[in-house]
Amino acid sequence: MTDTEHSSASTSRPIAGIDHALIGVGDLSAARDAYARLGFTVTPRGRHIGWGTGNHTVMFEDDYVELIGIVDPTQYIHNLDEFLKNGDGLLNVVLATTDADATSAWLREHSANAEDARGLQRLLELDEGEELLGFRYVDIPPELTPGLKTFASQHLTPDKVRRPAWLSHPNGARRIREVTVVMENLAGVGEAYAKLFGVDAVSGDERKGSITVDTGNDELWFVTPKTFPERHYDKNFDSNLPLPHLAALTLSVADPQVTALYLSGQQVAFERDSSDAVIVSSEEACGVFLVFARDD
Repeated sequence: MTDTEHSSASTSRPIAGIDHALIGVGDLSAARDAYARLGFTVTPRGRHIGWGTGNHTVMFEDDYVELIGIVDPTQYIHNLDEFLKNGDGLLNVVLATTDADATSAWLREHSANAEDARGLQRLLELDEGEELLGFRYVDIPPELTPGLKTFASQHLTPDKVRRPAWLSHPNGARRIREVTVVMENLAGVGEAYAKLFGVDAVSGDERKGSITVDTGNDELWFVTPKTFPERHYDKNFDSNLPLPHLAALTLSVADPQVTALYLSGQQVAFERDSSDAVIVSSEEACGVFLVFARDD
């Protein structure tokens, strides 16, 4: 492939990084309070129209973290109840697109399992009244995203989602930097994600148990239980957890010392490592191994 052809192929790919990381929680109000204590500006509650789930979000300039819980178990809840049998934790990584219908068309060229894009609305419960948010999303065939069963999301009302007051966080968090996925083995991971993000976006060695995917503004790290400690501060992976498993969320901050001082003031337990990162245990962060690392 020539440089021109490679450039054309890359720009034609419809997926543009991570849209948001989903954290499944059993108690939505308690999760909101926990993340506010960790120094995040948490948005008011939202309710997915036609579904039995509600959420709070932590918004950044280009991505965000979503706390999602069950508010009406009689409605469609995306099997969230099954996930929560293992406790709170990272549920999914949703990818970003600016055109869900174009993404659907692109996926049909690469998979017989591609589907049409669909609409989704969410009511945001503000003091001044409810605000309607609009999205379009398309499920991504699982053979294209090993380790994840996910979808791509398009924002139809981005200004309503990202109010300036919601983008500043006392702990200094700026964006999602990495999401770590633990799998039994990584066979085929690199090839699959190269289709979505390009060959140059994928690095590492499947046989050595480590693949990194540069999604454009964030990274997906795929590791095995054996290699997880190498990437995450000598912490061992819980062998009782089912695989694949989203095991860690790393956020970028300008100065980890500011984060550490804030957490100390809130009496949140954390650790530091040789790179100056701030590491918060899953017990403090709704089942999420949470890392604050210096922005590159």
